[in-house]
Amino acid sequence: MEVARLQKTVNDVSIWAFVRAGHLIKKNEATLVTLFGFAILTFGLHDVVYAGAGRGAGAGYNGERFDETCQAILSLFEGEFGALLAAAAGMGAIIASAMGGFKMAWSLLVVSVGSFILREYKDLFFNGECG
Repeated sequence: MEVARLQKTVNDVSIWAFVRAGHLIKKNEATLVTLFGFAILTFGLHDVVYAGAGRGAGAGYNGERFDETCQAILSLFEGEFGALLAAAAGMGAIIASAMGGFKMAWSLLVVSVGSFILREYKDLFFNGECG
């Protein structure tokens, strides 16, 4: 009998605490989210802000691997796959414009031309770092 009464008391206290915590969170949710975000930015990103070779964001940077990956992507898009992509985009642009989708036709033409000028995009965005 004593165990049942103790279980009921624990159950009632748990429900009361859950409801009170829910009301507290609901009432102060903007403040809590702001504090939580500030805590994440302050303590969670402490090591990431260092761009040195030994710690943070630049810790695992390997220039040769980046160059190899970049060259592989460029060779993929400048070869047969780029020609296939340009041809498919061109045909899609013709079909889209025939059906009245001129905005889609323009976007497909941009994809078609973009596959051929990918190397210039790379030089523009990465400042010649890729090979």
